[in-house]
Amino acid sequence: MAYQREFPLSGPSSSIHRKARQIQLFPLYFSICFLLYFLSSSIFAQTGRLGGTIVSSATASPLPEIHVFIPNTTFQAFSDENGNFQLTNLPEGTWELQVRGPGWEKFSQEIEVKAGSALRLSIRLNKQDNFGYTVSDLSKSKITKLAKSLKEAFVGRGLAGEQIQFLNPEKLTFEEQQDKSYRVHAAEPLFFSNQETGYLISVYFDPFNLQTSTPQSSTFVYFELPKEERLEEGRRVARLKRYLSSPTHYIAQLMEGKTTDFSTPANPEVAFTSQPGVYQLSFTKPLKVSLADGSQGSLDYKGEKLLVHLNGSPVASNQLVLGGAFLNQNPIFGVPANFNADRMTKLANLEKTDLVMQERIYLHTDRKHYWPAEYIYFKAYLSYGSPLMAEELSKVLHLELLDETGYVWIHQVVEIQEGVAQGHLPLPDLAETGNFYLRAYTAWGLNYEQEECILPIQILPHQFQPAPLPIALSSQKISVFSDKQYYEPGELVRLNILALDEEGNPLKSNLSVSVLDGNQAVYVPDYKGMESLLLPSKRKSGVEEYPVEKGFTLAGKLLDESGVPIPGSIKAFINGYDDVRTLRSAKDGTFYFPSTNFTGDFEVSLQATDQNARPIRVIQLDVKSYPTRRDLNAISFPKIVPRGEQPDAAIRPIQSLQQGEIMLEEAVVEEKKENSIGPMIYGEPDKVVLTEGMNLVGTTLQFLYALSAQVAGLRIVGSPPNIGVAFRGGEPLVLINGVPSNGSSGTTLGGGGGRSVYEVLEGINIFNIERVEVIRRLVPMYGDLGRNGLISIILKSGEQLQKERNSFTMFKLQGFAPSLPFEITEGKRKFYPYLKSFRPTLYWNPTLTNDGSKLSIPIEFFLNEKSGPILVEVRGITELGEPISGTFVLNEPTKEPEQK
Repeated sequence: MAYQREFPLSGPSSSIHRKARQIQLFPLYFSICFLLYFLSSSIFAQTGRLGGTIVSSATASPLPEIHVFIPNTTFQAFSDENGNFQLTNLPEGTWELQVRGPGWEKFSQEIEVKAGSALRLSIRLNKQDNFGYTVSDLSKSKITKLAKSLKEAFVGRGLAGEQIQFLNPEKLTFEEQQDKSYRVHAAEPLFFSNQETGYLISVYFDPFNLQTSTPQSSTFVYFELPKEERLEEGRRVARLKRYLSSPTHYIAQLMEGKTTDFSTPANPEVAFTSQPGVYQLSFTKPLKVSLADGSQGSLDYKGEKLLVHLNGSPVASNQLVLGGAFLNQNPIFGVPANFNADRMTKLANLEKTDLVMQERIYLHTDRKHYWPAEYIYFKAYLSYGSPLMAEELSKVLHLELLDETGYVWIHQVVEIQEGVAQGHLPLPDLAETGNFYLRAYTAWGLNYEQEECILPIQILPHQFQPAPLPIALSSQKISVFSDKQYYEPGELVRLNILALDEEGNPLKSNLSVSVLDGNQAVYVPDYKGMESLLLPSKRKSGVEEYPVEKGFTLAGKLLDESGVPIPGSIKAFINGYDDVRTLRSAKDGTFYFPSTNFTGDFEVSLQATDQNARPIRVIQLDVKSYPTRRDLNAISFPKIVPRGEQPDAAIRPIQSLQQGEIMLEEAVVEEKKENSIGPMIYGEPDKVVLTEGMNLVGTTLQFLYALSAQVAGLRIVGSPPNIGVAFRGGEPLVLINGVPSNGSSGTTLGGGGGRSVYEVLEGINIFNIERVEVIRRLVPMYGDLGRNGLISIILKSGEQLQKERNSFTMFKLQGFAPSLPFEITEGKRKFYPYLKSFRPTLYWNPTLTNDGSKLSIPIEFFLNEKSGPILVEVRGITELGEPISGTFVLNEPTKEPEQK
């Protein structure tokens, strides 16, 4: 008999068992009044995620830029350069997945999404056969005329059709027929922009004859256009109007037992199915429907029951049979099947006060201490004055890693979706360890006194850990059940997470769960509790107001060669020629790209000129951040002590430096280029730093700090600055194109020995440096001058400088950080000898949700090879923004099993 362990509950335990008994006895068919409980719309509906890889079936090579989507919804993604894709927040149920790409056959598959689970697919696409038709060579005017005819075939000729923009007519090809008519093809989807509803609609269609037929077998996908405040109110009204006349609305009415809008008796019946999120609906058919404009439509279906999702959208669109006015409805003028009408109605009646407009942040991480090269897994919860504001306020979460001096090591932007943001922050494999701060904020949230969430974390060498503290067990409406009292090493653990109110009823909630191995991770309590961080705070007054960011902002500045800001004009190419913009800076040289929403890496190339059309060489650009105004020194950290379970000394990545040694990063060369200067007499350098990726501004001090960021262990100290700490025993020798420049005697470049590194660099145009080679070892061919290693400066050739005089400055930037499954990112530990033997975080899942229809949410994971205590931390919020949490300990071997 399996042992079931029960952990403390906030409500009476008898109500839990009573509720479990009720669910066990609940019949398959249920009355409409009970179903109403489950149909209330909420952002906490049960969701899962789908990921996978797309490759060629012939070569198995990954396929980028392949469109993955669920038809008639906003759920879509494109594969990256490795063929990977990710669809998140998919409602529970059965859905049709389509995969399309130019030159590849369409792939279609039915998928079953389960709440809190990650589905992963490996998709192989077949190369499309030759088109088998000849593209007609037509004049530009003829093509324009035919493109206009195609647009009319999709949207009509009236005033409404004229308001729809056809964005990519160049994707059309035409095949002239024997009767002089034209058959139209498109290898890629057509894009139609509907400014009234605020959707960009992608349309896939089968080829058809423009003059004798209409589009057949069309597939539609929706994408929300960027929000524009002046248009938002009108768009809400237009979307709600379209929804209220859609078949989905009337089916949802039947699901709730509402029959007033039907001309004939409906007699609806609803039943569960074996697939969560899918229901059986039956009604009198055909059913006559009275639309708001006075027209009549009809609903019918094939088979005995109509399979529908919770919101009324059919599982298979071809099972639903429409008639009357419904046949005239065009999806290009409509709304997606996942449109949230209930929220839109309530939002229209909400007064926008300071309290309602507030957003507060709590950050949940898998742990509070890490090793270099690990990942910080996180989920940010945003609590609002009203839950309805989740879609109206910030869409950008800023996440920063700061050291104790306030220096920002990492700045990441994460997209906020439905009031939460989740992801992982990769830590560099550096010698810099100690106390750090993880700062999470939104620009708009800085307008309130609460401002931000700052979490103290420690990144420590492998032989150290935070001092252990007594574990504060707690349960705030969260409970955990295990199927056994004690688990053996390597065993599969199954847990059930419960979020219950005082009466023992399931709460609509959004959760994240972290499970730690007590042998490898140390319990560190929250610096500030979830409840205190999510309390309302006052709006600041008399200070600069920060904006509501719907997308992150790129901020730049123009400088002259002395580092002084100057105004000018900028020409920008974003991701090559995909997006070309012309900007003007302010008088202080600043300029901005507002509301950018790229995911992952992207490139921006800039060319700037001053008011006299002379080129501006010094350009700065980065994702805009907002500095903290908090006193970080007031935040305390746990004491650091030797770690109980030590790794093998041979695989420790960080060891004490010996006299004369310098800690440097490994140099990984991904591309080769012809160097302007050939090999030096000192041989292979320990580190090569190319200046093209350093975002230089032209000043010597900035160059030194940029260089120190790329060379582990190199320190800039003093004023004027010296190279210190890393080069023990004195500053290194500096070579300029192979010639010593700061030696105490002999031939030097620039005419003088005994100069510091800073003084040598002051005499060089920083922009003329091609690369820097660093040698940490003793260099005997330079005699006593090489005892402290050397820094070799390689200048660009005259030909290179001439080529670059009219070139653009390229910036490689990071947009919204993609969220990858925990299992995939943890797989990268195997590439680090000092990490692969350890697994302190056994399980991390930021996607658990409960729509109130389930008593518990199951999770499972495997233990490490050494058994020991397991720490489970659950954090979350309810649909009303109430924080709920629990901290539990399992698998304690010292405790005797409870008698059942």
